[in-house]
Amino acid sequence: MAEAAEAAPILDACRAALRFAGCTDYDEEVSDLIGAARAKMRAGGVSGEKSEDDADPLVRIAIKTYVKANFGMDNPDATRYAEAFESYVTQMKCTAEYGARS
Repeated sequence: MAEAAEAAPILDACRAALRFAGCTDYDEEVSDLIGAARAKMRAGGVSGEKSEDDADPLVRIAIKTYVKANFGMDNPDATRYAEAFESYVTQMKCTAEYGARS
């Protein structure tokens, strides 16, 4: 399916993952979380170039997972999503395609 028929911008994808696709009220918080996810990926060993690649499905799912883990205050699934994000970062950093070069 032609790369998900041109992937939606990451902010739109995160809104959809949070189940408020049409609402822009939280865009500032979600945008900050997207930036934080990218920073955590880089700190965890993913190359800076890859952490910014919004067309990459693994990067997109990692960012959406991070956003779901950290959005709002009362999220009973936050720990599960945070662990999943860390797992994605670990998988990425261990591959030549995603890992930062020393």
